[in-house]
Amino acid sequence: MGGYRIALRHSIGWTRKDSVEGNRWALSALDPATGRVLCGAFQASDAADVPYRMWMARKPRAAILLLHGCCDYSGAYDDIAPKLVRRGFSCMAYDQRGFGATASRGNWTSQARMIGDAREAIDFFRTRVGNDIPLFILGESMGGSVAVHTAAMHPDLNLSGLVLVAPGALASTLRNTLYRWFTGALRLFASGSELLVERTSARELSAAAAIRLLADPMVMQGIRADLLAGVIEMGYAAVSAAHAVRVPVLTMVASEDDLLRAECVRQLHDNLAGEKAWATMDKGPHL
Repeated sequence: MGGYRIALRHSIGWTRKDSVEGNRWALSALDPATGRVLCGAFQASDAADVPYRMWMARKPRAAILLLHGCCDYSGAYDDIAPKLVRRGFSCMAYDQRGFGATASRGNWTSQARMIGDAREAIDFFRTRVGNDIPLFILGESMGGSVAVHTAAMHPDLNLSGLVLVAPGALASTLRNTLYRWFTGALRLFASGSELLVERTSARELSAAAAIRLLADPMVMQGIRADLLAGVIEMGYAAVSAAHAVRVPVLTMVASEDDLLRAECVRQLHDNLAGEKAWATMDKGPHL
């Protein structure tokens, strides 16, 4: 499929040692000239530790919660966050459940847990940046669907807006049915396996993105059926949830996205109930 190699492989386990070594690799690759990143973990309402990275502007004019895509982690923003900080935006990214250095890495928890983490991350972030500055959510791919659900379910968060970058959206009933059959078959016949999605080309990526996606051990190359099914279902539900999103939204898509159908993203965008804008990145890949 395009620039990807898809195959089945035996599910690879993940240990605490793997997490520590992977994080060490990722952090040692950071350029200190780009600015200081604060690393830690906040405790979610289910008592789980949620790893985060935070970049603080000296005089912030706004704050941005950054939500990564499927199989990625908070390090997805190591390149762009310092640039946002220099423009006056304090930023926070965290590892979403099932990804990064979370204890549930490789396993689906629930859509409610993903949304709950986003809300609790916002509450935690506001203890650092204060309640008196605007706060936005920027979500890419899967993170975009989490952003939509969070804004729809929690209008009391007083968000100033969303930025949806190639948001995960599935509007086709036929495709959703096919995905359900596929993931169901994986559970039934290959429960100990995971779907390997390996990138074979990085020509269209920036240097920083290419190094991270091809070599960073914190980026998952394989995904289990239950995790894939949960992400797909959440993307399908996000199209309807958009009806309840009333904050301003900027939706960004790439003209050469090799993973998402523009028609599905457009339907999500059209369903948004508040002020909205659509932007196309010419000749850009997914993310």
